[in-house]
Amino acid sequence: MIPRFIPVSALVAVVVLIVLVAYTTQAQPSGNVPMPKLLAEASQRVRVVMSPAGNDAGDGTREKPLSTFGAAIARLKTLTSGEKGRVACEIRFLPGRYALRDVFIQYTKDYVVLGSAGERRLDVSFVGEGNVVLDASSVVVPAGHGVITTSSCGVEIRNIRIVNSNEFGIRLGTSLERRSTNVLLSDVVIDSTFSHGIRIGEDGSPLSDTVALVACSITHTNLMNDRGIRGQFGSAIKMFGARDVNVIECKIGRNWGEAVCINNSSRVRVRRCTIFDNWAPGVYCDVGSDVVVEDCTFRSDKDTTMFPAGRRGMVAVLISTEGWAGSPNELRCQNIDIVNNVFVNMAGCLDIWEGAIGFTQQQIISGVRFAHNTCVGMWTTKGNTSTAFVNLVYSVPFPSNRQIRNVLIANNIFSVDPSLIAPNRWIRLPAEAVPAMTYPSNYWSASVPGIATTFGNVVAPSLPLTEPASWLPEVMPSLRGRVPRLSWVTSDAGGRTRTADSTNVGAYEFSLPSSVPGEVAHAPVFMRPFVGNSTVVCAPGRPVQIRVYAIDGRLLTSADLDGGDCRNLSWQSVQSVFVLMQ
Repeated sequence: MIPRFIPVSALVAVVVLIVLVAYTTQAQPSGNVPMPKLLAEASQRVRVVMSPAGNDAGDGTREKPLSTFGAAIARLKTLTSGEKGRVACEIRFLPGRYALRDVFIQYTKDYVVLGSAGERRLDVSFVGEGNVVLDASSVVVPAGHGVITTSSCGVEIRNIRIVNSNEFGIRLGTSLERRSTNVLLSDVVIDSTFSHGIRIGEDGSPLSDTVALVACSITHTNLMNDRGIRGQFGSAIKMFGARDVNVIECKIGRNWGEAVCINNSSRVRVRRCTIFDNWAPGVYCDVGSDVVVEDCTFRSDKDTTMFPAGRRGMVAVLISTEGWAGSPNELRCQNIDIVNNVFVNMAGCLDIWEGAIGFTQQQIISGVRFAHNTCVGMWTTKGNTSTAFVNLVYSVPFPSNRQIRNVLIANNIFSVDPSLIAPNRWIRLPAEAVPAMTYPSNYWSASVPGIATTFGNVVAPSLPLTEPASWLPEVMPSLRGRVPRLSWVTSDAGGRTRTADSTNVGAYEFSLPSSVPGEVAHAPVFMRPFVGNSTVVCAPGRPVQIRVYAIDGRLLTSADLDGGDCRNLSWQSVQSVFVLMQ
């Protein structure tokens, strides 16, 4: 019999390693997510103008601007009284700081309006000119809403700064029936909110949100969790039941919750963002699927006022499930690619947690690919034992209602001064999770127990132990070279097409390519150690191809088996081999 797992400690002394990979493969992220489609360009919208010096007795023109949202929506209703169907509208902000006297919440009466021509729907964009600050210090935002809560579709929110909200900054959609879809947020700043910065989605709706955040900045949100003493409810960007969301070139930092929380959401792309100094994880995939985190920089400044000594440091990407509802029998977090990112001074780069679910619920985590990333430096706060580049946290004994499979850690750089944090804390996982993991062609700055040079991993002490002065390969000769190009990572972090001599893996690439096949990435893995140069291998009820590799990637022998067949395989004597069954 083949045992279901082996202890991590046994990996260090393995003489021969068997890896049985199931025939089926998992789906992975499904390509690009569409950008929002606007209902109309700015010049075609029915517009009213607001100003810090406005007067609600005005007519909403640039010469006689308004001062409150209530007057603005009332004026839009008047201006569109002869229209029917969807009407593209806009509230335009003249420069200045607005000491708000009300907030914008688009209830049904402000969205679906009856007039002489019939029913019309007011799809309202919000656009600022110059430096526009919406200060909510003097108003009370109703629970569960933002300074702007919109039900509009096909609209943009552009060039505005929202500060000092006692609830959210922006909420898209007010209920299941009034989803706000096709929304483009660009050059939006959210600073200082009690809970979420931006909330997207509504659980249970079949609609796609098709929302994009481009060049936005979100800081100091979830202040209810200031210094970790009041719970952890809010997120800088909170997706709940969302679908089709792009987060592009945003700066998200110094928040007291997650930077990007992908909760029960799918088809999310986080690209070219800078995520820094958050109290909670940078990207949290909580019952998330079809997610790509690509070309981002995650960084922490270690012990700042954000992280008082004795508290935790920032984890970059956390994958888990939380039992926020008792009804689902099965909770999945799956098909997640984390590629071409740079991680600096993280307490963890990839964390996978068992999550808080009911005893009768099943948790399944599968199809996670962490590849072509560069992880430099690592740190922890006083008393924190969870630091690891790759860290899997599960109960002991391993819960029977948790499953984990298909986790690939490939072609990455992991480097930290081993005198500061010992290599036995760089990657940690329970023995029961070992069969789920494969980790070919990584570079480490010291030998990692249980991995060492397994699957073509390389110990390269010349790697920088702290953040380099420059990330350019031309000035970092110790980081130049090549690693095998993964077919599903088409370009490097600088946007250059990956070829046989491309320049970057995450931040950089290395020499000494491995021939360990990419197929090892794609299915559940089971392992058992044994001594010798032959073994009997049986096909698991379906036709399979079997290959035997030396640990340096050389193919030693191969065979094709029909379902249920068994065959004795032998090979030349080498220190360590693995068998790939596909």
